[in-house]
Amino acid sequence: MKIVNPVITSRKNSLIIETAALHEKKYRYEQGLFLIEGEKLVKEAAEHRLPIVRVFLSEGRAAEILPRLQERMGEGAYAETSVYTLSDDCFSKISSEKAPQGVIAVLKHLDIFERKTIIYDEDICSLGTGRVVMLYAMQDPGNLGAVIRSAVAFGVDCILLSADCADLYNSKTIRAAMGSLFRVRIWVVEDVAGAISALQRNGRRVWAAELRDGALALSEAPLQASDCIIIGNEGHGIPPAVSSLCTGSVYLPISQRAESLNAAVAAAIFLWEQSQL
Repeated sequence: MKIVNPVITSRKNSLIIETAALHEKKYRYEQGLFLIEGEKLVKEAAEHRLPIVRVFLSEGRAAEILPRLQERMGEGAYAETSVYTLSDDCFSKISSEKAPQGVIAVLKHLDIFERKTIIYDEDICSLGTGRVVMLYAMQDPGNLGAVIRSAVAFGVDCILLSADCADLYNSKTIRAAMGSLFRVRIWVVEDVAGAISALQRNGRRVWAAELRDGALALSEAPLQASDCIIIGNEGHGIPPAVSSLCTGSVYLPISQRAESLNAAVAAAIFLWEQSQL
């Protein structure tokens, strides 16, 4: 790592302004960069040899954190990674945390996240026997991150996202997913109907997680490990145009005292049940 001196103390410093702008989705995609915050996430990114461009330390925590980072990033892939120390006031400008943890890293967008206009049969074949889940219009970044974390915990190999899901590089998504975000293949698909068709052509059944006429309770549905379950939008669920393309619908029976489950909680239950097959 390259330690850059002196300490940056001006909130108007161009590097501080450019880094703070990465909290905006438009700028993240223009620059092909995103932020991760907290020592645990930065260490996990380093362990996976992710493309860390630069690191920022808060002046109040630098002496404590820097030696530990040097153990993980001191040589090899990160020999050219610049490390800046910021005054605590400057650090707060680029942090999204109420109680900043003292370290933020800037990374290049990840190769394991792919945007696919069309899903081809060979894409599905490339997954082999790996497990797949699809998320439709999941717009809360905290829910998206939580589902990614559960998917990795329960052995999912690839996550398909409709293009109107929350941004993978949103700080809330990253925080909720924790290091799980770095351990799974994710495809953002423009053509959901085409993706469903490709899955089915390659022998995978697709189930809509929803309560509708003809839906099967989870305990009665003949789920298989190769099946793909679609988890829908937090408020509107899965539109009929999408669910009509599916093999069937499956739901979680709940008490009449509750109207519904949080989407991330429901996803975790479905994924756990499928992991037992």
